[in-house]
Amino acid sequence: MAQDRTLTGSLMAGIMTLTGVVVLLIVEALAAMIVYVGLAQWSQSFFGYLVSLSRDLLNVMTDLLIYVFPAYANTAFATLLGELGPKSILLLLLGLVVGALIRLVIWTVKGAIRSMM
Repeated sequence: MAQDRTLTGSLMAGIMTLTGVVVLLIVEALAAMIVYVGLAQWSQSFFGYLVSLSRDLLNVMTDLLIYVFPAYANTAFATLLGELGPKSILLLLLGLVVGALIRLVIWTVKGAIRSMM
């Protein structure tokens, strides 16, 4: 039997969902920063290696942009790519990986809890 939601119940469910998303984004951003700083403190040589890989990735992205969109390359480089450095790219990539791992853990825990019920 389907449960009918009232307007208040739907509004509260929406607010709770939005709150959950915001909290998850804050946790992911903080975790990415902690991993970034931890990598820099743990091993400077490994961190330097990751920054050099990020620099290579940034160069590939720039070359690809010039090849695919030559008319917009100068504008994109002046606005976006010119502002990004290899450390910024590394932080973005770490944020993606850490966020994916956090969501995987949450998904696994939710699945385990649902299977126990």
